[in-house]
Amino acid sequence: MIFRSTLILLLLISFFFEMAAQDNVKGKIYDAQTDSTIEGVNVFNLNTKQSTRSGSDGSYTIAASEGDRIMFSRIGFMPDTATVIYSMLLALHDVTLYKEIITLKNVTVTSSYQQDSLSRRNFYSDIYKRQPGITGLNTPQYGFGVSVSPLSYFSYRAKQKRQLKRSLLKQEEESYVDRSFPKEWVSRLTGLRGDSLSRFMMLYRPSYKFCRENNREKMLIYISDKLKEFKKADKPAAMSTLKEAVAV
Repeated sequence: MIFRSTLILLLLISFFFEMAAQDNVKGKIYDAQTDSTIEGVNVFNLNTKQSTRSGSDGSYTIAASEGDRIMFSRIGFMPDTATVIYSMLLALHDVTLYKEIITLKNVTVTSSYQQDSLSRRNFYSDIYKRQPGITGLNTPQYGFGVSVSPLSYFSYRAKQKRQLKRSLLKQEEESYVDRSFPKEWVSRLTGLRGDSLSRFMMLYRPSYKFCRENNREKMLIYISDKLKEFKKADKPAAMSTLKEAVAV
C-alpha cells in the first residue's frame, strides 16, 4: 500500500514538472482579407496532442516547447502550421489565415464534405478512437471487478482530447449543413441577394438532424415553404419603412 501511494505521488510530481517545463505560445489569429480577428480557431500542438481554441477576440494561448509544431484550423479557412522557435516563446505570435475558396460550376453544387471528413479523421485518428474512461477501458468481463483509473481520465491531456473530439464532431456537423444548405444554391432558388439572403440563411438554417433525415427534394420543399414565410413576415416591415419615408 505504501509502495503504491509512493508510486502515485512520483507520477503526479513527474506530471507537474513536465507541465511546468513547458512554455506558452500566445497571440491573435486574423482573417487575411479583412484583418478582423477570428473566433473558434482550433489550435493543436502536434507533438503533445494538446489543443485549445481562440477566444472571441481571436486570442489564443497553448503550452509548447521549442521545436513543437502548432496547427491552426477552422472550417472555411485554409489550415496553417508553425514550428515553435525560441522568439515565439518570448513575444506574441500572431497568425493570419486565408479563406478557403470553393468554386461552383453552373447550377451544380459540389462539396468536399466527405473528403474533408475523411481527412480530418485520418489526421486526428488518435483523437477519434475511443478514449479510456474512468475505468481505463477495463470492465468486469476481463477480471474480477472494475479497475478505476481517475488519474488518466481526469488528466489535463485526456480532458483536452475530449474537448477537441467534441469540437471536431461539431465541425463535421456544421460542414454537412453547409453542404446541404449552400448559400449560392439557396440564392438561385429564392432569388434573394445581399442582406435579405444573409437574413434568410440565418433565420432558416436547418439542423444537422434535419439535413441527415431529408433528401434534396425535401430540402427544396423546405426552402420553398420558408421563403413564403420569410416574404410574408418581411412585407409588414417593408410597408412600415415606406410609411416612415413618406411621412418624412
